[in-house]
Amino acid sequence: MLGIAHRVQELQYPAQALVVLAGIPGAGKTTLLRRLYPVGGEYDGVRVFDSERLRARWMPVLGVLPYAWWRPLLHLTYYVLVLTAMGRHKGPMVVHDCATRPWVRQLIGWRAKRAGLPVHLVLLDVPGDVARDGQWTRGRVVRAGSMATHCRRWPYLLEQATANPGRVVPGAASATILTRGQANQLTRIAFND
Repeated sequence: MLGIAHRVQELQYPAQALVVLAGIPGAGKTTLLRRLYPVGGEYDGVRVFDSERLRARWMPVLGVLPYAWWRPLLHLTYYVLVLTAMGRHKGPMVVHDCATRPWVRQLIGWRAKRAGLPVHLVLLDVPGDVARDGQWTRGRVVRAGSMATHCRRWPYLLEQATANPGRVVPGAASATILTRGQANQLTRIAFND
């Protein structure tokens, strides 16, 4: 099922759902999560995972080193935390991911299936130049080559989500595509029985 949002203030999912919040770097995923879940971690029974929050926790110790040196360890730790939580946490989850890495999408889909979690996608569709501006605003700019890869893969992901969300993340039941303006209007991601 695909939902292309027009004016939406609330997205609703089943109580046990795993929502993957996806978009290219700078699309506004972390900004949206901070607005909807200001505390992070677990918020009103929802487990929220954002690699940017993990990075902020590590900065006081590892920030003296170039980020490129410890980025792989950060990403590995983040995905281990997410995959472990998917097996342990029986409540709803929201996971931040760019979704442009096929191996990560496969891993999330595989783990969700094993844990019996229904998967739903929220895709922030933001043009590359707007996302790049967002990176400059947050003070962390993705390398040009890496950004080009994200931007090249993104239209194909949207096409796949439109045709069948399960092609993006295996087992995904729905995909909702939001522009940044629509994401700014979103006030809640609700999980209901």
